[in-house]
Amino acid sequence: MATIKDIAQRAGVSVSTASRALNDNPRISQATRLKVKQVASELNYQPNYNAQNLTRGESNMVGLVFPVTTVTAPANPFHIDLMRGISSALKPLQYEMVVAIAPNPTELLASVKSMVTQSKVHNFLIFYTMANDPVTAYLRKHQLNFVVIGHPTAQHPDRFVDNDNVKAGQAATERLITRHGVQRPVFLDSGANWTYEEARRAGYRQCMTLYQLPAITWSASRDGDIRQFLDRHPEIDGIVCADDILYGQLNRHLQYYDLPIACFNNSRLMGMLLDESERVDLQPRELGQAGVELLFNSRKHHQLVDFKIYD
Repeated sequence: MATIKDIAQRAGVSVSTASRALNDNPRISQATRLKVKQVASELNYQPNYNAQNLTRGESNMVGLVFPVTTVTAPANPFHIDLMRGISSALKPLQYEMVVAIAPNPTELLASVKSMVTQSKVHNFLIFYTMANDPVTAYLRKHQLNFVVIGHPTAQHPDRFVDNDNVKAGQAATERLITRHGVQRPVFLDSGANWTYEEARRAGYRQCMTLYQLPAITWSASRDGDIRQFLDRHPEIDGIVCADDILYGQLNRHLQYYDLPIACFNNSRLMGMLLDESERVDLQPRELGQAGVELLFNSRKHHQLVDFKIYD
């Protein structure tokens, strides 16, 4: 593999001149810059972007920070597709991904701090939004570059990419009402107060109000066994489930009820479980790509990505 020394020797210039020429330093003449770049092309020179970034005091890594996740929690297919989009967008920028996953907020913050202090990571994509989050508070304090995937809290209007989850919740509910004749759909959520769940629940309620129908909600942390709940509410004739993971956890119970279901997201797993139901595709790959674009474009504050609904 050719080095900067090889280029300098063949071009008949010093190593420092060759380096400046490759970086378009205006102190180097146009003729010398063209000559050095021609030699670099002939030698198939690949610049060491990591070394260049470290010279500036940062690595060519982007930190991906996952929400707090227990060791036994299943992998979220939405996050996997999100990472695929991020990877494809980082590749032409010569950046790589490094991941922070932890079972509690203290360990997650420690992992992020280590990325910053030990690995010189200065760019982050945060896979969640929540009030009083210690990770984003740390990133703000140290003026590090980050973008959140999701809608930030009003207290801290951070840069973000997201879907319109209120609109998505409304659209999913309306699809059950108009296409399946549902009159009493229930909205299921985890009760963990995730911003996206609250937004989709708000969209569900807006739709129910629009159609003058009563809103019925169930939260895993509040309302106990889902089968007992459904048995107590025989009027329920449809389900809007807040996300893939929750549906996967409840699937073996819900399969006893012949109810039309709308769910988020359109992952391959959900495609197998929800063959006959409505799936809202939140376009995670596009979200990941948009997150990278925003991360390296300081002129933009946020970007919304459209969702799709599949039969």
